Amino acid sequence: MHTLTKLLAALAACSLAAVCYGDDYSGAYRLHGKNTQVKIVLNVHGDQAEMVRWQTNPARITTVQQMKAISVGDKLLIDDADGNRLALGRNADERSLDCLNCNAIDLPKGTVWDYDPKGPYDVLKLLKEQAAMDGAVRELAAQAAVEKAMELAQREVEAPKLGPYEGEWVYQRVSSRDPLSIMTIWRKSQIKQWSFNFLSLDRLSQGTPLFAITEAGLRVGTGAKSHLYTLSADKKTLACADCATVERWAKSDPKKDLSDRYYARSVAGNPL
Repeated sequence: MHTLTKLLAALAACSLAAVCYGDDYSGAYRLHGKNTQVKIVLNVHGDQAEMVRWQTNPARITTVQQMKAISVGDKLLIDDADGNRLALGRNADERSLDCLNCNAIDLPKGTVWDYDPKGPYDVLKLLKEQAAMDGAVRELAAQAAVEKAMELAQREVEAPKLGPYEGEWVYQRVSSRDPLSIMTIWRKSQIKQWSFNFLSLDRLSQGTPLFAITEAGLRVGTGAKSHLYTLSADKKTLACADCATVERWAKSDPKKDLSDRYYARSVAGNPL
């Protein structure tokens, strides 16, 4: 009985001192530093560990170094594949880790690894999720490239048909709140649109909309923003045939230059 009591006491003392099996360091620890764009995380789970380089904007894992974790007494030893050993000990806050041999990985003396309450991380799962997201991004990029190629092909087919609509056109304002809008139509440069603040002439927007020539007229835009325009008999006015409100464009004098925004404003009109 006396021997058993001694054994139990020894085991209790061993557990309290964390000498036999060592402390449990499972968790994540972020390298304390000034660079907020990149964080280095030491991820410990059992006898395995990873040194993870995390880019914060956009958030993604850039490198992962597999390591071994050994808990000996009041120290955590981290061994990499090259035989380098990093020794860490509990910080005074009993959560973070102090670097005991910082020179092992070229860290300054007194380096602290801040405790990360979100750890330990399932790094493999995070990498798989990141790979899936990267794949989705690549798929979207490929789809966008196909759509762009199809759009360019459509433009090349439709551009030679723009002949009857060629010229520089100015939107006929119906309200004092309307901007100064200009549209150029040429077979070579196709269709381009600009919008300016009527008073300051500051540019508000510009674009190169998709277009198609139909038997009914010139269709400009895509989806809900697509509208059909018809040319007047004298070829001086383009009128929207399916707009909710009246929309007309007047053809500018080919002898005038619309870079003279004052002339452009006179063509657009200045309703009260």
